[in-house]
Amino acid sequence: MGTIFQQYYTKSNEIVSYMINKLSLKPNSLVLEPCAGDGVFIEALLKKEHDIKIDVFEMNSEEANKLKYKFENKNNIHIKNEDTLLFNDFINGSCDNKYDFIIANPPYGAWQDYEKRETLKNIYPKLYIKETYTTFLFLCISLLKKNGRLVFITPDTYLNLHMHTFLRKFILQNSIIEEIAIFPSKFFPGVNFGYSKMSIITLVKTDNYTEMYNNKIKLIEGLSNPEDLINDKTSKTIMLSQKDMMENDNYALIYSNDNYLKEIIKHSTNRIGDIANCVTGIYTGNDKLYIKVKDHSIKNSKNYEIISRDEVYNEKIKNGLNGLNGNNHYIPIVKGGNKKYLKQNTWFINWNEDAVQFYKLNKKARFQNSQYYFKQGLAVPMVSSNTITASLLNNRIFDQSIVGVFPYDEKYVLYLLAFFNTTICTKLIRMINPSANNSANYIKKIPIIIPDINTVIHIEKMVETILLLKNYDSDTSFIEEELENIFNIIFYKNPVEEILTIQNQQKELFV
Repeated sequence: MGTIFQQYYTKSNEIVSYMINKLSLKPNSLVLEPCAGDGVFIEALLKKEHDIKIDVFEMNSEEANKLKYKFENKNNIHIKNEDTLLFNDFINGSCDNKYDFIIANPPYGAWQDYEKRETLKNIYPKLYIKETYTTFLFLCISLLKKNGRLVFITPDTYLNLHMHTFLRKFILQNSIIEEIAIFPSKFFPGVNFGYSKMSIITLVKTDNYTEMYNNKIKLIEGLSNPEDLINDKTSKTIMLSQKDMMENDNYALIYSNDNYLKEIIKHSTNRIGDIANCVTGIYTGNDKLYIKVKDHSIKNSKNYEIISRDEVYNEKIKNGLNGLNGNNHYIPIVKGGNKKYLKQNTWFINWNEDAVQFYKLNKKARFQNSQYYFKQGLAVPMVSSNTITASLLNNRIFDQSIVGVFPYDEKYVLYLLAFFNTTICTKLIRMINPSANNSANYIKKIPIIIPDINTVIHIEKMVETILLLKNYDSDTSFIEEELENIFNIIFYKNPVEEILTIQNQQKELFV
């Protein structure tokens, strides 16, 4: 793997075999391998069908020379030491609709110097060019002939993230997606992406809108090991409508067997973004210098200085955005880490006048969304492992690893606090965005249902009890289980049509 080229070579025989089989090669075809690496696909292509022509691109000179030497006796293989994304015949459109088959394992997140980044922005203005694999995917679909087939292995982030909306629309409107297999990145020997899973997409290029609209996408997930790909042993196979994906918000792929929640996500008229502001917090520009920790038992605190009691400001802060005088000028700050309902004060930020000026003026620092500092709301960690969680901000500062959720009407704070800590909320956010990243834009999309006032009051009282017990480290699981049951009733008791009617009636509550 190169730090510049970000080449993760396809060393898994099972993955290679699966991809070659999905390609469905035919004799006398023209094939493109746009980022060949060490040539593993070339060998597999020739083994499957020797009577084909292959155009091979590899921008790494050392690897390109190895390929030329390795295949020097193969007249049907043409190897170019070129950057596929900048190859003139490709970007000027003269090679559009040229190839019968394209197969690739493109680089993921490869570093682009700023000059090249500007060049790519000009060539591919609607793409998020920092993710190189998506640019390869866009270009290669353009290079496919009508009815040509493409098989790509990539991270799965293009299926849901906002930054890839244009790419999803382009794929949906120019191809039939036959199959998407999603699996852990650890299937690649020596590779493990914490931020996403991997996917293999198989598609056929077409301009027949009726075929696209009526197409069913086979989605495979829950694979335990690479062998499951070729043995067709899967824990879950879902058939998805390409039409539905075209109609989803931002063309996102929402895959789940819970069709009820899928319909709520698709048609909901009240979402978190309709009833609350969702914003990220401060970055000091140098956390190790400006933030201290209660003790080193706190996760990720090893390199932080431990705070002393006489440094902490314990009074109510007035004119908080201007900073404090005196020696006790550290105040609590809420950072990431999954804690339900209540986070104790374990992190502290320097809030004297000089420090606050630094946060406001330094180019690295971000004094962002400061109108929400010292306000009551929810702290939702941007990164979570299995479940989304929320804790009460309690009028504290929050950092950039937190999405602060601030209801327009503060009377819904405790209700939303309960909702964000339920399984229902986790299901909804994972259907909207399956990755571990709970950014503000995705949190805004979560549908919300507000029940009758008596139910809201009952939930609030339960949350108040949880907060009280949490202060004494007492068990709250029995109350949380009851809240789970209540929210299951709120979300599942009525047909979707009735829920949408209720939401429309409630809209005026949140204006």
